[in-house]
Amino acid sequence: MKIGIVGPAHPYKGGGARHTTELAHRLAAGGHDVRIESWRAQYPARLYPGQQTADEGAKFTHTRRRLAWYRPDGWLAAGRRLRGADLVVFVLLTPIQVPPYLLMLAILGRRTRTVVLCHNVLPHERRPGDRTLVRALLRRAGAALVHSADEQAAASHEAFARRINLAKLIQAHVWWRTQADRAAADWALTKAAQAQLAANLAAVAG
Repeated sequence: MKIGIVGPAHPYKGGGARHTTELAHRLAAGGHDVRIESWRAQYPARLYPGQQTADEGAKFTHTRRRLAWYRPDGWLAAGRRLRGADLVVFVLLTPIQVPPYLLMLAILGRRTRTVVLCHNVLPHERRPGDRTLVRALLRRAGAALVHSADEQAAASHEAFARRINLAKLIQAHVWWRTQADRAAADWALTKAAQAQLAANLAAVAG
């Protein structure tokens, strides 16, 4: 299956970027042809000051970093590149990402299967317009994937009849002696959770 993933990925910092990158690795290991459309400028610098990238983890080879928040022509080009995919996954971390996603969805039309992978359906600290943007995204995508029952309820409320699937992340109580042990345990749980998430995405796509 040809799968496109749109969202922040390596070398962006943070759990969301690592999550996207590892998901691509997992899907590729499962035999899928995976491409990531990532960002070279995801936010205005004045909103998120400081270094936004770091050399954390293994990069995914088939990653294109051309999206920029101020370049709608780049969003348009990415949407056109994704037309040949069997499934396109939009990684939702913040409502700021929604306008580019809506344009790409319009370009893809109804023939391409689409899934919104929600890290948070709505931000904890909401700004005017956040709910309107997320509602528009969830109602236009073919399905959504969330990580908790509460998020599933929130997405269902915003999306009405759209398909909302629950993919619970693996949770465990881990005992550790050192910070290195803790990091190793967290990494192992993340790997297991990513494998489970890849299986859930395949189920949604089917």
